[in-house]
Parts: sequence; C-alpha cells; structure tokens
Amino acid sequence: MDENLTVGETESALTAEQYIEFDGQQLVVRSDAAEIIDFVSRTYRPMLVPRLTTSAGWIEVRRAEGEYVLDWADGPDFHGDLESVCRYLRHQVQLRFIRERSDLLWLHAGAVEREGRCLLISGPTGHGKSSLVTLLCERGWRMLSDDVAPVRMDTLEVLPYPERPVRRVYPGRDLRREEVGLLERESVQMSDDAISREAARISGIVLPVFQGGAKAELVRLAAGDAALELVRNCMNFVDHKEAAVDFVSRIARAVPIYRLCYGTASETVHLLDGLGRHLEVSISV
Repeated sequence: MDENLTVGETESALTAEQYIEFDGQQLVVRSDAAEIIDFVSRTYRPMLVPRLTTSAGWIEVRRAEGEYVLDWADGPDFHGDLESVCRYLRHQVQLRFIRERSDLLWLHAGAVEREGRCLLISGPTGHGKSSLVTLLCERGWRMLSDDVAPVRMDTLEVLPYPERPVRRVYPGRDLRREEVGLLERESVQMSDDAISREAARISGIVLPVFQGGAKAELVRLAAGDAALELVRNCMNFVDHKEAAVDFVSRIARAVPIYRLCYGTASETVHLLDGLGRHLEVSISV
C-alpha cells in the first residue's frame, strides 16, 4: 500500500462507524482503531453516506494484543497486521455487496464513461486495469469502477462502484510477467469530477494482456472467443450459470470486444482513448 498506515499509540475505547453505500444499500464498517476508519474514509470516500437506511450487513475490525482482528457475520475472524487487514477488508466489502446483489453479474473489471459511452476493461489481477482506468480519467473519462464492475444483464449497464484506485508503480523498464505482482502499489486520488455517479451502458470491452516490452496492439475478437474470456472474468458465475452464459454470448455478438497486448500503460492509453471515442452510444441486444 502506498500510504504510510500507522498504528495508533493508544487504543481508543470508542467504536466509530462508516456506511459504505452501493445502489441504495449500506454496509456498516465499525472499528475502535482510528487508522482503520481512516483507511475506509480514503478508500470509499465517493461511496460513503451519513446514515444507515437499508442494511447490507456489517464488518468489525478491532485492536487486540498488538494486531488487528476482522470479524464479520459469514466467516471466521481474520488476524493480521494493518496492511494485510486493510487488504482483506477491501476484499470482504466487495464480497458482501456481491452476495447482497447476486441479481447483478459482477465482472473482474474496471470501467470508465465519457459522453454516454462506457468502456469496460476486464481481466485478472496484474494486467494493468487500474493503470489504464486512471490514465483514461486523466484524458477526460470518468471512473465507474476500478476493480469490480457490477452489470445489469437486462440493460448492459455498469453501476458505479468507485473504490479509490490502487495501481502498480512501474519502474520505467521492461518487466517479466512474474515481476508484475511484486511491484509497489500506490493509491490514486480521484477528484469528484472524475467519478461517474450514474449507470452507463457498455459500448465496448477491452481485455488487456500485459507483456513486458510488447508494442501496444488492439485485436478484435470473434464472438465465441470473447464470450469465453468474459465467462472467465465473472466473479459470481455460480449465481447465474446458464443466464450468465447467455448474457456474455449476447454481449459478445452486440458489443465490439478487443484483446489489448501492451508493455507500457502510459504509451498505450491513447489507443484506448481513440477507440472509446469512436464507440457507438447505443447497442441493441
């Protein structure tokens, strides 16, 4: 994690709460550690609301004997240092909303929007989704999501899930694939103007593949190959099964889907920017 997370010198007897909202439901995160509340405030700033109206459950993190303990209703406690608990907390927040909104198809993807066009960047960890999303936002796009994209299957709309992006810091040289996971990470501060608050319909999908030293190249995929890749990136496929297969098949036929092979995000983003500007706003399925 990029920012210096520090353990408080004294353990507060008071427990603070934050309310993280997704599509009208709030997840309560409570802790007696100010550093945990600070992490939640920074990571979920665009998603925080002042009160609880429709509960999506709760997560509690407490200090205990020099470590942190994460407790939640559906699983065993998790013990660890500050960095590992914050990383696990972020994962559990995602998991809770995925379970609460199993009617949506959740893709491992980032998403940006501009002038009604939503460009979805979908793929596994380590292929630069966050870097590409944040660089597109520097070019005037607005972020819908950084890491997980909830999709309404009947309308092809991506709902906003604007966690604070975390991207890898590249050292300015060609990297082997196995080196990418070892890179330092940094959080990226997003202005309010750079965050989209409304659902946007998918106009195109990019499947990035990072290859150290590779020249950036976009290749449009056949519908069958594209559908197979999207199935692999479904985070809650088990909730939908046949419906998910039908959905990705329909979207692969209706929406242009490209494989992006590249070696440097900063030198590649102009290709995605140009692609996104030429996508159609309305796609019929």
